[in-house]
Amino acid sequence: MSKEYIKEMVRKTLLAESKKTAYDYGCVMVYLKVDSKDWDSIQDVIEDEDLFVGTGDDKDMVARETEPHVTILYGIHGDVPDSDVEPIIDEIKRPEIKLKNVSAFKNEKYDVLKFDIESPYLHTLNDKFKKLPYTSNFPDYHPHCTIAYLKPNTSEKYIKLLNDKKGITVEPEKIVYSKPNGTKKDYKLK
Repeated sequence: MSKEYIKEMVRKTLLAESKKTAYDYGCVMVYLKVDSKDWDSIQDVIEDEDLFVGTGDDKDMVARETEPHVTILYGIHGDVPDSDVEPIIDEIKRPEIKLKNVSAFKNEKYDVLKFDIESPYLHTLNDKFKKLPYTSNFPDYHPHCTIAYLKPNTSEKYIKLLNDKKGITVEPEKIVYSKPNGTKKDYKLK
């Protein structure tokens, strides 16, 4: 058997095993340091009856985001070794992140209430991580910080309410590599 054949068989086995894990794919995120009073004041605006309650595949979904973060890339394959991810993480300089405004992604299941993020550097990082094996159904990168998952068609009132809030400061705190098996590795920012 050739090395290439063995390598391909190992890859297929690892991919099959990764499908049995907690998530389909891994992701790299920038966790944000946000004053808890500021974050709580945002969350307090949202009425409990408007929060999305998951069922089936979504049953473990948390409606209110408790760990403010911006995803750099979701979709990293489960067979990508840490040794391929970590060199890219090691190059990351502390990104400048600005909260622009509140908006929503909408689909038939729920609305994703979010802050839009301004950070050209995050686009650069997204491109670097896309050199790894990954899968995505979204061709364009839209950096954002999720606030909450809401019932469909309930986000408009919160967009209006929250866009009036000013003075929220965020600082990048750390990089987190969340693997498909559910484990997370934290990395300090330079």
